Amino acid sequence: MDQHVNPPILMREHIWRFNEAASFGPYVDSYLIVGSEKALLVDTLQTDTGLYEEVRKITDKPLEVFITHGHGDHAGVATREFHEAGVPIYMSHLDVDQLVSRSRYGAQKDWFLDLVPGQIFDLGGFVFHTISIDGHSKGSMVALDYENQLLFSGDGIGSGHFWMQLPNCSPLHVFCENLRALVKECGKCPDLLVFPGHYDQSPVQLTGQFVRDVLETTEGLLDGSLKGEPFHQVLGQRTIDCCQISRGVMVSYLYDPNNF
Repeated sequence: MDQHVNPPILMREHIWRFNEAASFGPYVDSYLIVGSEKALLVDTLQTDTGLYEEVRKITDKPLEVFITHGHGDHAGVATREFHEAGVPIYMSHLDVDQLVSRSRYGAQKDWFLDLVPGQIFDLGGFVFHTISIDGHSKGSMVALDYENQLLFSGDGIGSGHFWMQLPNCSPLHVFCENLRALVKECGKCPDLLVFPGHYDQSPVQLTGQFVRDVLETTEGLLDGSLKGEPFHQVLGQRTIDCCQISRGVMVSYLYDPNNF
């Protein structure tokens, strides 16, 4: 049975994190950013319900939802709550079919407005720019606020752990091209803080250094200067044969050596 979402954690002024726990501990996160004019919710957890109710306890300002990518642990059952409340929900249409086909709560294509690169969410005091990071999924998007130096990244660059080994991941060279563009933009924020989709996976607060570590690792894998070790990942009833590498503040980076 789905459970009511846990109370939010205040991360810093005007920013809250909702964490959905799993049997093995903290799992996936959603973030609420409240500006002077509007509020933005980044992702909707997985199976927990009551997220809309809890958001409305914090703010009654006009609200929009930013779904970083179309995986069910980031666009979960609470998505329906926001749709039924008439809240605009943005997600790249590149990921919509994947989400809808696997949805356990009846998600429909027409729930989602297309989230495109260059789209701006001006909340008043926070201005988020949408940047594509095709890789973990084709429609992965991140939200970057240059002035406040904040990046909300979903799974686009991982959370200390990074998965590029899944069957629907884009080739590494495609991801690398998008990642170089992201690193260039993040370079404009020397004190960048990264808020990923699985905050507790990293033992440290992620910063711009992590974004650079992901790029350097990806470039090294592509040019042959870096090579991971064979790794057998068990996911439910299936096993994925892939490779694993770690570098810098990255805990692990899983990738498919046949998808370069």
